[in-house]
Amino acid sequence: MIAVLMSGGLLLSSCKKEKAPDAALAASKALASASGDVGIMSVLFNGDASNGSANVWKAINIEGTGTVTTVNDETGTLTWKFLKPSGSHRTEGHGAKNYEAQDGDEIYIGWTSKIYMPTTLKTDALFQWKSYPTAGSLQNHPLMVRTKNGNLELQHFDDNHVATVPWSTALSTSTWLKFVIRMKVSRDPAVGFIEFWYNGVKQTLSNGSQRLYCRTLDVDYCDPKWGVYGGDSSQVTHFVKKIRIGTTYADAAQ
Repeated sequence: MIAVLMSGGLLLSSCKKEKAPDAALAASKALASASGDVGIMSVLFNGDASNGSANVWKAINIEGTGTVTTVNDETGTLTWKFLKPSGSHRTEGHGAKNYEAQDGDEIYIGWTSKIYMPTTLKTDALFQWKSYPTAGSLQNHPLMVRTKNGNLELQHFDDNHVATVPWSTALSTSTWLKFVIRMKVSRDPAVGFIEFWYNGVKQTLSNGSQRLYCRTLDVDYCDPKWGVYGGDSSQVTHFVKKIRIGTTYADAAQ
């Protein structure tokens, strides 16, 4: 079991641009090439807990007494466990180590979550597509998945930091939930877009379409974050597994 335990404040490690692939992903690509299975070559980032914290996270961000550990789920899959105790503000993993989306990229971000928390609890984020550096950002976090009033919501923030909710559904806790976001990475809101799958089903968004054109890139770059941000009044436990970033839906829909 890999464990990362931090308390009493916010720990941020360096988030410099890194281009070399992690060892686990490099080995997977070499194996795929040797075997003729080129499909795996479109996986850009593999965030499995079995790859180790040092190969997945750029930083662990904790405000309070939260912990980031790994546990085996009921299928024996090693899974990230983000524990944010009552009275703590944040327990998040800042990814994706050795990967950075570029303006013009078209990517799919996928993961599977199980959440234990009061269904009425408001959280600020269970997932963030976060802008860096924060200073000078317009959107701060172009995309977030959060909870509010018993619902699970996908939020978008424009360049005035005005939030809209392109999608929501009733929050289900204590069960595995699957997410995939297709994204055209762009600072131009007429070029960038998102599409969204929930539990394997492509969703119709609030604009009546399955695609929302919007600004998806802010300041220098954006990174994904998973865990729990907000919901200070209650304990939240968020299990996350099968994190992928790829160039096809099949890459991300684990």
